[in-house]
Amino acid sequence: MSCPRALSLPIQLLQRCLWIMGFVFALLGPASVWAKDHIVDKAYWTDRTGQASFAQAREASYTTYTGVLSKGFSGDIQWIRLKIDAVPANGPNTLVLRIRPVYLDTITLFDPAELDKGHAPRTAGDTTPLLSTEFESLNHAFVIPALQAPRHVWLRLSTTSTQLLHAEALTPRDMLREEHELLLVYSALLALIFSFLVWVFMAWLRDRDSVNGAFVLRQTVLLLYTASYLGYHRLLLAGFLEPRTQDSLYGWLVLLATALSFAFEYRLLSEYVMPRWGHYLMRSVLSLSALAMLLMLTGQTPVALYLNMVINGAGLCVVLLISFAVQPVAADRDRPFIYHLPTTALRAYYVAVFLFLALSILPGLGLLQGNMLSIYGVLLYGLISGLFMSSLLIVRSRQIERIRQDVANSLFLSREQLAAEQQRREDQTQLLSMLMHELKTPLSVIDMAVTTRGQDGRMTDYVNRAVDNIKGILDRCIQTDRMVEREFRLQAQRVHLSDQLLLWLRDRKAGTERFDADIAPGLALTSDLQCIQIVANNLIENALHHGDPQSPVQVGLAAQANDEGEAGVVLWVSNRPGPSGWPEPDKIFSKYYRSNGAQRQSGTGLGLYLSHNLALRLGGPLRYRPDTQHIRFELWLPT
Repeated sequence: MSCPRALSLPIQLLQRCLWIMGFVFALLGPASVWAKDHIVDKAYWTDRTGQASFAQAREASYTTYTGVLSKGFSGDIQWIRLKIDAVPANGPNTLVLRIRPVYLDTITLFDPAELDKGHAPRTAGDTTPLLSTEFESLNHAFVIPALQAPRHVWLRLSTTSTQLLHAEALTPRDMLREEHELLLVYSALLALIFSFLVWVFMAWLRDRDSVNGAFVLRQTVLLLYTASYLGYHRLLLAGFLEPRTQDSLYGWLVLLATALSFAFEYRLLSEYVMPRWGHYLMRSVLSLSALAMLLMLTGQTPVALYLNMVINGAGLCVVLLISFAVQPVAADRDRPFIYHLPTTALRAYYVAVFLFLALSILPGLGLLQGNMLSIYGVLLYGLISGLFMSSLLIVRSRQIERIRQDVANSLFLSREQLAAEQQRREDQTQLLSMLMHELKTPLSVIDMAVTTRGQDGRMTDYVNRAVDNIKGILDRCIQTDRMVEREFRLQAQRVHLSDQLLLWLRDRKAGTERFDADIAPGLALTSDLQCIQIVANNLIENALHHGDPQSPVQVGLAAQANDEGEAGVVLWVSNRPGPSGWPEPDKIFSKYYRSNGAQRQSGTGLGLYLSHNLALRLGGPLRYRPDTQHIRFELWLPT
């Protein structure tokens, strides 16, 4: 059974998150997977006074633990006793004691094998200079002698951050190989987190969406925080800032990453219908983050970092709870460009983040036994939240862009329809004005004929011409309406154009003596007979009506190929200018156009406009090609 569409995206993202988590665990897992850890026993003792000497700590009663020491935030000093296994005689002379995570302040090594020789205890941590590191690494490391008998070494941990510590004893060769592998993995995963930032940043550049902008800001700080968490800041800033300053900057990155993360979550959740208590809780979380920063400013770093860890735990519960309480927003006409992610995808995101971070935060608070996830929880959070949320935001940006495009298309169509409607109304106004003007004279003639008692033959001719004028005007209007305003379809048939043209000339009332015909015989084509008749009659009528009445109208038809070599026929009509004068070439095919000289005669200004558009429908152009003495129109049609 296939998943519903709303569930497919979060399920796919969750699968990818699990795959990445497995990949990271495989690379960052226990050292025993890749190399032999020479620590065979771990135990701790808490010095609540903070004043115990090594001699006192050596005789104290220790509690055995496995994996990662996790004692939460405490002002106490932790002593860790490590039992180092024996090394064969042909084995290495030294071992490297690697300690993670990097943010631990001060770690002091007490090794009886060296103390008995008069050497002083050695110190590592993020408050010690990187140049004093005994083994070049992003992590803290001590080089200790490798003995052929088991022995104990002690670590004294003092830190303002959470007391989370993982120790391994590796041979220099194994340590070097693992450090190189870790460096490559760190770089690849940081590049992956950076790619999430770039994806959403490119989307933000396109749409300037505030949610994407908030994510870019959060992800930028989270990237810097993650890189510092892995120790890159110590490597890059070693020659510029003192270790204490670097430690202070890291503390601020911790607080900023938390504050901006919850600010982003609040901005995202605010796009939905959130209950009032949800707003109250999110504002409370952000207020506590501001309080943590105030505590940091006043020098109360341990309290600020502890409060920040509590904010992370409580804030996760808050956003998870709110995500199940929010409701989709109803469509809003005032905000058409908003797209809301499916609540199912949103809840899947918060469930995934809650599960991953809970396994990191609880050990940090000392409420759960630590493991490797506790050490690399921040890295996993950056990966999982970055992958999940950047994918969701990219989907969101694409949907918003699609909505914008749809709205833009709808707006464009509305404007086109409005422009067409305005043009239609203007055409109607022009048509009515033209009809009122052109029909007034023939109607006056008819009215005079009706009111006159005696009618002679000349009056009858006036009436007949007036009726013909009215019919011609109405025919032009009907033909134009059929072509422009209604669905127009050509009715193709075989047309013997030479015979038809002669027939149309004989049917003219003007008589054949008015025409000088040059019509090639036997020319035929496949086209719409009625449309060709309308164009031909309009051209002939225009020549008779506006041409010199003392000169014949020249009508011709011949076979002629067009410029592309396509076979066809050309029909031309030519006449000398009459009282109407010469037309304006750039306006001659415009709707309702009539030259100044033609205003004294009845007409619609639609004949040439109609003929030009019908010619285009028929597949051939109608061109105005005058010479020095004649007004000439040519119509080419394909055969």
